Amino acid sequence: LHFFGPLRSKLAHFALSFFGVVAGFRWLELMLGTGPKGFDKSVKNFVIYFASPAEVLFDSGQLQASKDGLVSELLLRIAKHMLIGTIALSLGKATDFAPFLDGQDPLTMPLLGFPVALPAVYLLTVYVYCTLATAMLMHRLLPAFLGIASVDSMQTPLLLSTSLRDFWGRRWNLVVHRLMKRTFFVPLVGRSPHLAGLLAFMMSGLFHEYMWLAVNWNQRDAYVPGLSLLFFFLQFLLCGVESALSLTPLGLQLSKLPQPLRTVLTSLVVLPLGPLFLQGISSMGVEAADQGQTVSLVMGDAPGGVVSGSPPLDWVMCGLVGLVAGARGLYLRPRPAVKISKSTVVAVLPTCEGA
Repeated sequence: LHFFGPLRSKLAHFALSFFGVVAGFRWLELMLGTGPKGFDKSVKNFVIYFASPAEVLFDSGQLQASKDGLVSELLLRIAKHMLIGTIALSLGKATDFAPFLDGQDPLTMPLLGFPVALPAVYLLTVYVYCTLATAMLMHRLLPAFLGIASVDSMQTPLLLSTSLRDFWGRRWNLVVHRLMKRTFFVPLVGRSPHLAGLLAFMMSGLFHEYMWLAVNWNQRDAYVPGLSLLFFFLQFLLCGVESALSLTPLGLQLSKLPQPLRTVLTSLVVLPLGPLFLQGISSMGVEAADQGQTVSLVMGDAPGGVVSGSPPLDWVMCGLVGLVAGARGLYLRPRPAVKISKSTVVAVLPTCEGA
């Protein structure tokens, strides 16, 4: 991949490897018959389900219609995530994604740098979230243009998660979560719930190992094999501990805490292990900042301290999509209904043939 222009970008490797992961699991669903009900009912259903990186939804075996105004909603959410990603990437450029660390790698620090590394881990987490969420919202645009509903993959995981199980099971990357659940968890949960959960987390770790290898294909010394697998194994153990604690007096007291406080506690459980997960992808954020893929908020090297960077390509593409969506909305805008009074109907009916 590194021989061809844009494919030298780590972000391009990340996107292509994600498509490969989703396609691979969907072939597995077809072979095992574990896909969503209706995905293989017709050639049309399967082709749309398989070809769309967003998971389209089915209702009684038919493609589910999207709600009105979905395209506009998606464009607005994309713009919001791009803005937040811009700020995160700009702060990353100013600090080399290592605020308060003086260039140290959390993996080489005791306790993975906890707690001094938390700002750096959270900053990179926000960038990765915005990158992934923006991409997944863009994946939903084409089905929305066609009037097809799709899974909303990210449910504000960094701000609303109230527990580890809430984070992984209801808010973070629901496209992958649903794939893991249908293919690995549900077939085994009746025999051994613990084995089913472990298998789902381990498969998540394995495909992230593949993706991180793809991201660092041109710089393999930046990737340490096994860290993503270890991260997801530890998340499985922590979810088990959380499940056991939920039935104790301590767990019941924690469940009564205000939502913002439970979100902070959840973050404090996940983030200390973040370097294990982020190590293989941190170079992507650094490269994106160095290449000026966003409008930087820090002063550049040009005379007079001119702000460096340029609008990213996905901003331009999103703007074009917005124009198309606006034109489509104007074209499909319903015409005002013509009111016909009772007297008009009476007057017209006798002149109609057969009236």
